[in-house]
Amino acid sequence: MTSRTLIVSLQGIGNSLLALPLARALYENGEPATLLTLSPRALPLLERVPFLAAALAAGEADYQGLAGRARLWRELRRRRFSRAIFSYPSGANAYRFIRLAGIPERLGHRYPEAGGAWRHLTLAVPAPARTHDLDQNRQLLAALGLPAAPADCWPVLSVPDELRAKARAYLAGQGLDPEARYLGLHTGCDGLWVEKRWPEEHFAVLAEEIFRRHGLPAIVFDGPAEPGTGRRVVRLAKTPVHALDGFGELTDAWGLLSVCDLFVANDSGLMNLAAASGIPTVAVFGPSEPHRTRPYGPRGRAVVTERTCAPCYGLGPYPGCPHAYAHCLAGLPPGRVLAAAEDLLRR
Repeated sequence: MTSRTLIVSLQGIGNSLLALPLARALYENGEPATLLTLSPRALPLLERVPFLAAALAAGEADYQGLAGRARLWRELRRRRFSRAIFSYPSGANAYRFIRLAGIPERLGHRYPEAGGAWRHLTLAVPAPARTHDLDQNRQLLAALGLPAAPADCWPVLSVPDELRAKARAYLAGQGLDPEARYLGLHTGCDGLWVEKRWPEEHFAVLAEEIFRRHGLPAIVFDGPAEPGTGRRVVRLAKTPVHALDGFGELTDAWGLLSVCDLFVANDSGLMNLAAASGIPTVAVFGPSEPHRTRPYGPRGRAVVTERTCAPCYGLGPYPGCPHAYAHCLAGLPPGRVLAAAEDLLRR
C-alpha cells in the first residue's frame, strides 16, 4: 500500500495500540497510514495489522545517536509523507523532529504543560482533561474533516490464525491442554515501573478463586522486564497456575491471548493488546491514570487503588513514590479485582 500519512506514536507499545483506530479510520477513508512507533518489539505485531501500510520503530539500533537520527530523517524524507498525525500523548521533541524531517502538514494536540511546542504543528487541537487516549485520537480525525472513528471502534485487532495455531502448539509442548480455556495473568509491566505492579500474592489469590468458581486454570505471562514474577505466583497459588516465561516475542503473547476467556493485568502494553484483541480484560491501576488508558469499551474494567494520593503520574517524568509503603497497589484487595472479573465472566 502507498502511504502519504505518517502516524507518530513515540511512547509505549500500549499507546501505539491506542492509535490503531485512527489508522483504521484513515484506511477506510482510502488513506492507509504508516505508523512510527518507539519500540522495535512492536514491529512484528504491527506488520500483521492489515490496515497499516507499514510500521517503523525509532528505537531501532540503526536510528540511535545523532547519525541514527539523521538516518531516520532521511528515511522519512525518502517516503515522501505529506502529512504527520501525532497520536496522544506526544510533545515538543516529536513535533520538532518531524518538522525537521520536512513533512509539511502536521496535526497534533496542544498541551498546556508543553508551552509553545504546538507551534511546530500546522494544526493543533485542544487536549481535554480526563479523556481516554483513544478518544483524544478520534478528535484528530474530526479536525481533518474525516469521519471520526465510531465509539464501537474497539476492539480493533483479531489474533491471526497462524499465531493461534502456534500458541496451541506451544501449550501442548508445555504439557498443557491446547484446547482448554484459561485465565491470563500479566504480573509485570515496564521494568522501571515497579509501582504499577499488583503484588504476586494477590494474583495468586485471584487465580485460586476464579479456578474454584469457573474452572479456569491460569497462565501467567512474563515479559523480558519482569522475569520470575510468574513463577512466584505458581509457588503461592494452591490451584493450577502455569508460568509462560520464555514464550518469545510479543506476537507469541498475542497468540496466547486467544486461549484466554479473561485477562487480568497491571497497566501495561500487554493489557492494551488483550483489550484491543477483544479479550475481556481487567486492569489494575495505581499511580497511572485510568481515565487515559483503561481497557476501552464494554469488555474492559479498571480497578483503581483507593489511595488518596493516586494517581500521581500523568504526562511528563515520573518523580517516584515518596511514601514508605512498597507501592499503592499493595492495599488493593483481591476481592475488588475478583468482583470486576466475575462481572465480565457472567456476560
